[in-house]
Amino acid sequence: MERTFSASGRMRNLACILLLMAVLLSLAGCGLNANASGDGKIHLKLWYWNRSIDDNLLAQVNKVFPNVVLEPQKMSDYDAKVRTTMAAHNGVPDILAINSNISIYFPDEDQFYDLNTLGAKEIKSQYLEWKWNYGLTPKNRQIAIPMDTGPTALFYRADLFEKAGLPSDPEEVSAQIKTWDDYFALGQKLKQATNGQVYVVDSLTNLYTQLMSQSPKLYFDRDGNYIGDQEHVKRNWDLAVKAYQMGIDGKIVSSEWNKAANNGRIGAFVHAVWEKQILADAAPDTKGKWRIARAPGGDGNNGGSFLTITKYCQHPKEAFEVIKWLQSPQNQLTAYKTMQLFPSALDALKSPELAQPEPFFGGQRTTEIFSAAAVNVPNSYSAPDDSVVSTAITDQLTLIELQGKNPEQAWQDAQNEARRVLLR
Repeated sequence: MERTFSASGRMRNLACILLLMAVLLSLAGCGLNANASGDGKIHLKLWYWNRSIDDNLLAQVNKVFPNVVLEPQKMSDYDAKVRTTMAAHNGVPDILAINSNISIYFPDEDQFYDLNTLGAKEIKSQYLEWKWNYGLTPKNRQIAIPMDTGPTALFYRADLFEKAGLPSDPEEVSAQIKTWDDYFALGQKLKQATNGQVYVVDSLTNLYTQLMSQSPKLYFDRDGNYIGDQEHVKRNWDLAVKAYQMGIDGKIVSSEWNKAANNGRIGAFVHAVWEKQILADAAPDTKGKWRIARAPGGDGNNGGSFLTITKYCQHPKEAFEVIKWLQSPQNQLTAYKTMQLFPSALDALKSPELAQPEPFFGGQRTTEIFSAAAVNVPNSYSAPDDSVVSTAITDQLTLIELQGKNPEQAWQDAQNEARRVLLR
């Protein structure tokens, strides 16, 4: 007898087939296609942005790990792409590089592996403690391991200091400016000696940013309580306002910064180690005239990146071995020599290979200063909404700087704006 099928039976079969296809497509989108090429190897996708990881090191992974095929993708508009992809829970790579704004991913920490479950605790002692702790979520899950750092120091024109009768040797300068008040007093002397032409603060925004980078407390505690209106923040606000009131602020907007650095209007400023290359590119006529000293007020950090493994990775143990190798002390040292990515690994910071004479800085071995700063950065907690508060504050400092707004009113307006945005 010829077998017949009812319409309802055919529909049920079709529905089952479509459901199966949907499941398979979903699994593929979530990264379960690690062996889709059929070569029997583990395929790992890694996303990063330009100059965040040394491309030559990435190219070596497949040789170091013969059973792994690393597929790095260099992305533009990075944060937006990552956050959109993670929100869709589709197409998320196995490994993600994340910038210093890692805390904005804390609300989505369930999309990352706790690297302590993969062996991170065994390598923790190899890295700067404060840097390691930036990858620790409020729920005590270690979602990232460190890449580079951004320790801060004083950049200054030794020739201008010398002409003004001020100390110009890095050790002497460091000894004279232990506090911000010391530094402001030096700034007044430099301005007076140069007929008001040279400044030691480029902008209040940068000054305030560097002040906060030295603070063990920022805008929220680990329980999520707002502390951005407390004394430690107000003190740094007051210091920034004081620089303005003393007339040592150059009021230099970003579009004028390169010119001001090259023509001598900027005589000194505090910034991170990665600013060295930016300064060299911006002020080529000043080659050999700059030096580096310890920052007034203490050591801070501004910037630096991390590597994470997402929950969509089907081979987390192998992925962890890859990121551990990429950020080994030796490879961090290599990344500094090829791309000036300043290390977070302690052995790399101690390496004589790190401290080489730098012609732009008059032959000074500036990494000795930055390495000493790096080991003294205070532990602090960065929260997902830190940028909301810092933007509200620096916007008001700019109004003081460029429009002469009343500082007391500006402080109140900054707090009101921060609270307004936080309550959305």
